[in-house]
Amino acid sequence: MTLVNKTFTKALIVFAMVLCVWTTAADAQATNALFTVEDVKVDVTAENALKAREQAFEQAQLQAFQELTKRMLSSPQQTDYSNLPVQTISALVQDYEVKNEKLSAKRYIGTYTFRFRDTAVKRYFSQKGQQYTDVPSRPILILPFLETSSGMELWDNNPWMDAWASTPGLAGGLVPLVVPVGDLADVSDLGEDEALTYRQRNLYSLVERYGASEAVIAIAKPEGTGLNIQLYRTDRARPEYVHQIMARAVANQSESALYASGVAKVKEALRQDWKKKTVVDSTQSASTIQAHVSFASLQEWAAFQRNLNRARGVKNIQLKALSPRDAYIAIEYEGTLDRLRIALQQVDLLLEQPRVQNAASQNGLNADYSQGLLDGYYGNKDSANAVYELRSSRNARGGSRQNLIRPQSGETIQPQPASPGSNVPPSREYYKSQF
Repeated sequence: MTLVNKTFTKALIVFAMVLCVWTTAADAQATNALFTVEDVKVDVTAENALKAREQAFEQAQLQAFQELTKRMLSSPQQTDYSNLPVQTISALVQDYEVKNEKLSAKRYIGTYTFRFRDTAVKRYFSQKGQQYTDVPSRPILILPFLETSSGMELWDNNPWMDAWASTPGLAGGLVPLVVPVGDLADVSDLGEDEALTYRQRNLYSLVERYGASEAVIAIAKPEGTGLNIQLYRTDRARPEYVHQIMARAVANQSESALYASGVAKVKEALRQDWKKKTVVDSTQSASTIQAHVSFASLQEWAAFQRNLNRARGVKNIQLKALSPRDAYIAIEYEGTLDRLRIALQQVDLLLEQPRVQNAASQNGLNADYSQGLLDGYYGNKDSANAVYELRSSRNARGGSRQNLIRPQSGETIQPQPASPGSNVPPSREYYKSQF
């Protein structure tokens, strides 16, 4: 064996050991934004300042855990945890911060941030038999257009944009949202009159500048005392209408409060839709697939490992074989295969259709079966013959986009014409239900 080959072999062994270490440490990943609840405000009055502070701390933990359950649990699974013993919640907390404290003789005011232990929280939900998601989406760029009698507004004189910009906590949670600042570069990429006629290349530039995976166009139109909000997906060749939300005004509600309620409804619709795609049934056992990875250098292989071990929902990774340009791994995962694909997309990895080996290849069968046939034939745990292709999506334009919003059940995606508003959905009743 030459010196070069010996060196490379040693390097491969080292990288294989690194993968094994990372695999066993997968559950010890740092708590991410999904398990961090910020801006928990409490205001408690008691017999004295000490008691008020103690009660406020307990109340803050309850509020934070309630917010966490809203993020992670599917709608049918959400319950009222206001009476949950605070000791149970404390056991799930990793650490916390408090700021803006104010004390008087009998009153305490403060704002908390809690970071929960991800494995402990998931174990708690599993013990309760609840369906949850621990796969946060990549950031989504919100483009809030306001439709008025004089046309579309985006960057100027837009209270709908102002409502988004002034909403706290958009960057955290299950579906992080980003609002553009409207600088010269933004205005150059997207004009006021380009809500549904934008140039695809310019939109990609805007999305990538904000580190987002895709953009969602949210067109709000005042109707009577409320807002008619229409959402469009942008990850395909043209904007496509997918959902309508009505934000209705309540008595004595200000304009700013109405727009804020519209923001909350859109946030919740996006969150519920994402949960439908990524929820896992804690009562189901894990599944395993085989995957093939190609790489051009050890540095590329190391970067690939780092991304793979950031993927949520991956329980275990085993290295099966390693060569100077290829690796074969086994991935143990929670939930469905589609959920795994989505989780991998969030860390810039694409899981493509498998190659059929062993018996199929020995019999000269064509390995390029349709995805539907492969999913049907290898849709169980005994899938040793199916080897999926796993590759990085960073170099593929649009390859890592996650198709956040989808049509509702029974809806048809409607490509929009060049003129905004000239193609109205069939009827309000048809689209009035939430995601």
